Amino acid sequence: MDSFSSNSVKALAFCLSTAAIKSRVHFFPAAGVTSGPYSISCMLTLFGKGVERRSVVLDGGRLGQPDGVRLEDAFPSLRGEASGLFGLEIQLSCSQGRVNLRASQAAVELVSPQNSATYSVAAFRHADEMPQPSDGEEDQSVAHRRPGAMGIAIQESDVTSSLVMINAGAEIVKPDLYRIALGREVPIHLGTLAPESTIEVPLDEALFKEAAPHECIFGLLRAERLCLGAHSRRGDTEYYLVYRNPETKQPISVVAL
Repeated sequence: MDSFSSNSVKALAFCLSTAAIKSRVHFFPAAGVTSGPYSISCMLTLFGKGVERRSVVLDGGRLGQPDGVRLEDAFPSLRGEASGLFGLEIQLSCSQGRVNLRASQAAVELVSPQNSATYSVAAFRHADEMPQPSDGEEDQSVAHRRPGAMGIAIQESDVTSSLVMINAGAEIVKPDLYRIALGREVPIHLGTLAPESTIEVPLDEALFKEAAPHECIFGLLRAERLCLGAHSRRGDTEYYLVYRNPETKQPISVVAL
């Protein structure tokens, strides 16, 4: 992929918009050693259940200068009628063909009256990166899996874990995820992801039934390693582990797989 110009890159994230939680996106266009204050265009695309896919372009950005926006300002529908979990595609572009924007970073801030949680968006990719072969074009047996990425799901009295899956593409996606239990790879069956959809799947107690409990000062903690099969890493999908307060449901932390 390095053989391609990377003056246009994209990343996939999710945002929340409810009566109690609003979202802000922060982005930092960066190009390694390039220091010129070139103009940067940021295009945000919102999609998901209950909203029409829509894009807005934020002009006035500069290379090496952080910027951001409240999403309800960019998408007025988030002020009222639209509520829930949505996918957000962030695309940064520069008219200078030699500028490599793959070092850029972005973060989403989930804000409520009680607290604020900010997470780092998954790494930017080339904007024209193509999806990987479909299930029928590759052997998906456990013996032939190539490891993709790993995260840690935890269960304890003050934290619950869930998995947010984002599909920004036009095709149905079947995620390939598994957990490591007692040295074995155990598939996690999560069904399929509809086109242009974002869903959150709670990781219930069944996931942790083989995990050894650890006695901590705050009580028992169980943890499981979740792995993403390499073929699931497509140009139009992304996966995040979300940790919430079990009582208030407020997000505490988010980690990209």
